[in-house]
Amino acid sequence: MALSIIANIFQAMFASFLWLMSILFSGSHQNWVYGTRYLLLFCHILLICVLVFTASGIALGLYAKFTPHWPELGVTLAFFVVVLLYGMWATSNIAATEIPLEYYHFPNWFKWGLMPFPLLRRGARQKIREAAERRAMELKARAFQERALLYNANASTSKTRRRKKSETTSVGRLLRRAADAIGRCDFDVSKYVEKLEEDWYIDTSEPRHMSVDVLSKYMPRRLADEVHNQLVRGELEEMVGHRTSHIASGIDDGDERESRLSWNFGEYSDKV
Repeated sequence: MALSIIANIFQAMFASFLWLMSILFSGSHQNWVYGTRYLLLFCHILLICVLVFTASGIALGLYAKFTPHWPELGVTLAFFVVVLLYGMWATSNIAATEIPLEYYHFPNWFKWGLMPFPLLRRGARQKIREAAERRAMELKARAFQERALLYNANASTSKTRRRKKSETTSVGRLLRRAADAIGRCDFDVSKYVEKLEEDWYIDTSEPRHMSVDVLSKYMPRRLADEVHNQLVRGELEEMVGHRTSHIASGIDDGDERESRLSWNFGEYSDKV
């Protein structure tokens, strides 16, 4: 019983530690169970030790207590054996039906020592093998499905990151405005930006004199038309802006000359 108490105390201690760590970190780690497999195995071994040592200690204690009172010893040992065997049968039945693949790959000493009941009949062994194959196919399909979901999530993240990066350049902003203008707000223009940047078209002033036919080599024709319109409109706005600034500067110069003439005429009038 001393060995059982020692194994029970340490099993509770390490299991509590694992439970607390699972609460804190299992939500942010997808492979938490695989990462803690050694501690789980150690706790499982301690649990088996608790079972073996407790059962052996109870049997020895009953024998030492009721000898030579054989009727009482027989009744207590019979009840003890019934409870122990039924618990082992129920546990082995759960393992064989719910986790047949894991049970099929358990070590033989573990299966025959603690969970031997499903292995006593040949038909039951065949059912366990078939159920293990079905569970293996199920886990394989689930693994491929989760891998596909993870790949799609990573691809979507990288695509969004590439799209945001392309829109930081002037050419990227130009193509983004053009796509929005034709009603394609969700359309990704990053690959067309990359094509233009491969030919060293980085600033909007560089492809300004390109025709629609040339632009359509880098992007769809409809988008090329709008990009060309945006470039032409930007060039006209720039020309109008320069002309307006020149006119405004001329007006300012005229006002300044008029004010000087007025001041000179006023000074001459005062002298007269």
